[in-house]
Amino acid sequence: MPEIRANGITLHYQWQGREDGPVLVLINGLLTDLTSWNGHLPHFTPYFRVLTYDCRGQGASEKPDDGPYTPRLHADDLKGLLDGLGVEKAALLGVSSGACVALSFAGRWPERVSALVLANGYGAADTAMQVKLNSWLRAMEAGGGSLRFDVSVAWIWGATFLNRHYEALRPWREKGTALPAHAVLHLIRGAMDHDALDQAANITCPTLLMTGDEDVLTPLRYSRALEQRIPGSRVVVLPEAGHCMFLEQVDLFSRTALDFLRQALLA
Repeated sequence: MPEIRANGITLHYQWQGREDGPVLVLINGLLTDLTSWNGHLPHFTPYFRVLTYDCRGQGASEKPDDGPYTPRLHADDLKGLLDGLGVEKAALLGVSSGACVALSFAGRWPERVSALVLANGYGAADTAMQVKLNSWLRAMEAGGGSLRFDVSVAWIWGATFLNRHYEALRPWREKGTALPAHAVLHLIRGAMDHDALDQAANITCPTLLMTGDEDVLTPLRYSRALEQRIPGSRVVVLPEAGHCMFLEQVDLFSRTALDFLRQALLA
């Protein structure tokens, strides 16, 4: 897959979908990579020119040991990626920390965002969020990736999914523990340092805020706080869905986001 230099680092990316469609950028969660979108691509590629990429510290992208990798820094990287690819304007769909990246980008460069979907995100890492993420940090420092994964499972995956499909987490454990320790630590510390609430009011594009009714990491109040600040935005709550609802309920997540994006960009 192709790579590009952006904001001083090498980013791994992939184009798929309609060459003449509006550009849609899919932004990964904290410790995932661009393959996490594979189940969603059949929904989006018939309508959009879809750009997936690995953020700094993720997947096949560069992992410099000079963190933290904050959402603001990731947004700078995304701007460099879009500039390098000649993309002037795009729709952004981010999940979890990817939603924080999308929020930071849209708040700083609103003229470059045609539509925005923020799923399971948060506007700022308040004390409650920092305490949760700090437990992952301490687990990583004490026992490495396996302990960090075990500590984070109940925060990330919804109760319904865990009760029905706990064994299906094995590939995600392997993927999550494969990242170098320094990259994991920089990613977590960066997520703890996020604050883009003051920029949310700058956003001018159609915006959908998505969360799950079983999301205990970023519960509904975080989406409501953003809804109050982003003009014209609205919140959708998916049933029986946790923080990682885009992997727990692939079809429902994609249909919900796609309906919004088609109305915003293609109607």
